[in-house]
Amino acid sequence: MNAYEDVVEFLREGEKVEAIVFGAWGWGSEPEEGDLWEFGYKEPGEDDGVPLVPFGLRGRMMSLSKAKPYMEGWSFYGGHGAPECYAVYIWTDQRVIWVTQYDGSTMLDDAPRNPQSVLPEMPGA
Repeated sequence: MNAYEDVVEFLREGEKVEAIVFGAWGWGSEPEEGDLWEFGYKEPGEDDGVPLVPFGLRGRMMSLSKAKPYMEGWSFYGGHGAPECYAVYIWTDQRVIWVTQYDGSTMLDDAPRNPQSVLPEMPGA
């Protein structure tokens, strides 16, 4: 499982990632102002106190190459139940990419980066 490879495979030919931002794991959420981050449900690293994506890097833009080491050991594509990946926004020169969920199954989804005539799709259809 490698979320970096998931992204690379999702990219179109010649498409370039400009920035990526990680959020909480699975059904977790960001802390209230002044509170500390908590591990999400079944988030890897909870046993040793070291999350795969450090709490201090969540919500911060970074390049795909800087994010790559934090994307090993998990995938954006998962089965039913609680999501087993981080929430994410990925900006490319063509699209905005995020994780979507249908009936507990997670996958990458996208929309054009700029307004254009396009037929929108319904996730889960």
